[in-house]
Amino acid sequence: MTKALILAAGRGERLSPYTEKYPKPLTLILGEPILEHTLNILQRLGITNCIIVTGYLGRFIRRRIGNGLKFNLKIQYSHNLKYAHGNAISLKTARKFITKTEPFLLLMADHLLEEKIIKKALENVNLKPLLCVDYKPRYPPQINDATKVLVDLNGFIADIGKNIPVWNGVDTGVFLLDDNIFKIIEQMETKGASLTVTQCVKQLISDDKPLWACDVSNLLWFDIDTQEDITFVESFLGGVPKCQENGTA
Repeated sequence: MTKALILAAGRGERLSPYTEKYPKPLTLILGEPILEHTLNILQRLGITNCIIVTGYLGRFIRRRIGNGLKFNLKIQYSHNLKYAHGNAISLKTARKFITKTEPFLLLMADHLLEEKIIKKALENVNLKPLLCVDYKPRYPPQINDATKVLVDLNGFIADIGKNIPVWNGVDTGVFLLDDNIFKIIEQMETKGASLTVTQCVKQLISDDKPLWACDVSNLLWFDIDTQEDITFVESFLGGVPKCQENGTA
């Protein structure tokens, strides 16, 4: 069974002053922390093991989530003291929980996702490594500060980044990866003070390791970075707190 790994270490400055006291993954959307929403989806999809990488105010996440018993999950934690050095460094700290060649689901703790997105990724585990791509982003929390992707005619990602000149889709933050990503991180972490998952995935592609684009267009997902994002999403969902089985809504 595929493990899930959730990056929940970042500072979340753009959600200040809330994040001066609480970690971003515990931000409430219609009364439910984003992170708990994701954990409930994982349980419904049959995931039994989840690793959460904490950093900034990580003790609050451990206190709230615990060992996962209330979510019917086995939850383990990895803590990144250097969370300011980029989310790839946070990912690296969890390597000890992933066995060689074992596929794992990589998720971002500040993304509110429709259940069908994660389900579609899991259904295509044989095509790993993969990234769930939205070819039709429409809403501000999908477009603002988006990581763009260029998908070729064969359905593989040819380029990725926030400022790439040509693109035809957007990174939803849902990956299926394996141990190769950790090798890339080790190769690249000496090259700069900060390292992101996007940079490492770009290098993965450059090393001729194809990254398949799993099409999740028309499914709901939101990247929660600002108070404006929260206001938009709560207004959009209009009292539907789970963001699941909504289709295009």
